[in-house]
Amino acid sequence: MHGRKRESTASRLERRAKSLPKVKLLQKLHKEIVHLQNADDNEKGKDGGGGDDDDDDDHVTKTQKKMESLMLTLTQKLVEIQPEMITCWNKRKARFCLYVVVRQQKNEEEEEERLKNVAKEELHVSEQGLRRNPKSYCAWEHRRWVIARLYDRILSSSSSSSSERGNEDSSLLPFMKDVVLREREMLETLLNADDRNFHAWNYRRFVVDKITRYYFNGEHDRMNEEEVADDVIENRTREEEAKYAREKISKNFSNYSAWHHRSVHFEQLDDDKNQAAVTTETSSSSSPTRFQAVLDAEFELVSQAFFTEPEDQSAWMYHRWLLSQLDAYSSSSSSSSKNAYKIQTLQRELDRITEVSEMEPTCKWPALVCARLHKLLAKEMKLDDDFERRADVILKHSIKAKELYEKLLLLDPLRKGYYRDVLDRML
Repeated sequence: MHGRKRESTASRLERRAKSLPKVKLLQKLHKEIVHLQNADDNEKGKDGGGGDDDDDDDHVTKTQKKMESLMLTLTQKLVEIQPEMITCWNKRKARFCLYVVVRQQKNEEEEEERLKNVAKEELHVSEQGLRRNPKSYCAWEHRRWVIARLYDRILSSSSSSSSERGNEDSSLLPFMKDVVLREREMLETLLNADDRNFHAWNYRRFVVDKITRYYFNGEHDRMNEEEVADDVIENRTREEEAKYAREKISKNFSNYSAWHHRSVHFEQLDDDKNQAAVTTETSSSSSPTRFQAVLDAEFELVSQAFFTEPEDQSAWMYHRWLLSQLDAYSSSSSSSSKNAYKIQTLQRELDRITEVSEMEPTCKWPALVCARLHKLLAKEMKLDDDFERRADVILKHSIKAKELYEKLLLLDPLRKGYYRDVLDRML
């Protein structure tokens, strides 16, 4: 499956024999955790929620504290061996909530210090799990969960401190900044080791979002940072992330995650589309908008991948997404300049990819994209006011599109059903 060779019986038995000690250790640790959980439940039952004889602020007996410490040790050992043990992560989440939400100290400084220590510990444990398996769903989700809880607590702490303590600053703010900056450094290391780790890319977007939200909530003023407009910070962050993705793409055009990361931080175009919707027809088509300039630059970037690695589909997928952005832009408002720009862009891309197709006649991707572009151009020209003058051009695009789809029946026989369906719809 997926190009993997079938494993022989002998090699499978050998692999199982090698993993047997690890399995036995996991079973032993799991039994100890279950035993501790039962003992903890019995201890809570004996306590019965009664009595005023509790010197600790937490209302937790020494026995329960000892059990909790053992539980944390055992769960840490388990997730370091097998990070996919979701039950262990859930127990650590429950302990985190117990310390952060339930066991609130009367002294706010002690409460914040406890929160920082627990957060550091959980991030350390999840990092150890990621060292074992950098693509562990459970370890990444636990890390994301801890950062989100920490950020939510900072917001609630900031709102309460502003109403109760005046201008006194919370120590959680600089701590949050240090944590997020360290997360970015860790991600740099992981992505340098494997730049196609989509878990790390997703988490990077999550961390970047926390950075921008940190600034957008005005916390940079509390940190005595230089005062910068929110839109400037947001644009600067997007530009940095787009630049980072481009560096990864330049090293490997087949990096799906980097292309996707670039598209996510392409949202600045939405602002331009909304702005363009309210502009008047007085704007000249010869002076491109910011949207058009950025989109043209993206088309130029992706074309470099076509000429370098035409067989790789990641760049072709990104090109198709760019075409969807072009379509959304032109349909955002009825404007002759927008329609003209769309037809001009489609024709330019058709000429460019036709060149790739001529260089690689047996490659299906340029043939497929050219067929779609011919079909799109025929459709757009039919909607144009000057339909009669362009009737012959429309017919040529339709005929060429059919020829290319028929060619794809031979180039890509595995998907001949799709191509036949497209041809039937074009008749």
